[in-house]
Amino acid sequence: MRNGPRQWVGQWIAERAELLVLAFTVLTTASLVFWWTILLRGEMVSGERREREVLQLRADVNEAERVAGFEEIAARHARRNIMLIGESALMALLLSGSLVVLYLLGQRRKRQREDMEKLLQFTSHEFKTPVAGVKGLLQSLALGSIPDAQRAELLRLGQLECDRLEHLAETILAYQRAMSRDSREGIPALDAVQFLNDLLAHRTRTAAAGVVKLGELQAAQVLADRDGLRVILENLLDNANKYGGGSVQLTAGVVDGHWRLDISDRGRGFTPETAEKLFDLHNRGSGEGVTHGAGLGLAIARQLARRMGGDIGAFSAGPGQGAVFSVTLQLAPAGAAPVGHAGAAHG
Repeated sequence: MRNGPRQWVGQWIAERAELLVLAFTVLTTASLVFWWTILLRGEMVSGERREREVLQLRADVNEAERVAGFEEIAARHARRNIMLIGESALMALLLSGSLVVLYLLGQRRKRQREDMEKLLQFTSHEFKTPVAGVKGLLQSLALGSIPDAQRAELLRLGQLECDRLEHLAETILAYQRAMSRDSREGIPALDAVQFLNDLLAHRTRTAAAGVVKLGELQAAQVLADRDGLRVILENLLDNANKYGGGSVQLTAGVVDGHWRLDISDRGRGFTPETAEKLFDLHNRGSGEGVTHGAGLGLAIARQLARRMGGDIGAFSAGPGQGAVFSVTLQLAPAGAAPVGHAGAAHG
């Protein structure tokens, strides 16, 4: 299944908006300058002609005819002045609009750059903790300061830290693949419940595993990028493990023509009015009561979900009353063949 030509054209325009605005501005300015050059040249020729007309009028016609000739010349000159004023105003309007658009596009690029910097900071922080743990373990082993009775347990913890690093690296690579994939390829069909089960099975083999209870899961074929959906669920499950109070439950079903997965916990919760701030990269640590979740995970998850035509929402009755994060995805058309299972994406 491929996206339609309208969507492809819209994507093409969005990716080249700055160049298109700049080209439009340059072409408009060049066209008006060229037209004004011709017009001024015509004015010079016309001026010489008017001067000859005036001399001819003085020599050959009576007073009444001379007055009529002067009025015609004056009217023609007034019309050209109006035309020049109108074209000047149009050019000023076009240039002002183009400058505003370029400014807004520049602000969007700046925001994207800031988001990328935050992503790098988040990634560096997440890598730093397990690396420090493994490094400390290796240094202790090298110094021989670990008692034999504790050696096996510490080696097991070191292996878990390595698993955590591998899990994080896989998630980052999956995000990169999902974001770099050409939007013209279309979104494939995916067996949602099978994908979820494979993902949970993979998490049990890593340090990312947590206590997850499965409620009713209604099977459905959905439109979802495998790498993108994996990053979404990994981030939401990681968030639930950190702030879910030790109890996370998954339920899924078809609601309003979409497949919806609810990830419920009994953790910190949040006030209803701050639900949207959970997904805002620029409100982290703002002191506005946003305590459920940290870093960029939720913002990344929503970005990917919307890229696939779905969305993510959050609900909580209030602080200390738990939270529900809902992933909604489009249902695949009847007869669409699903792609491979999630296990293939873990390498």
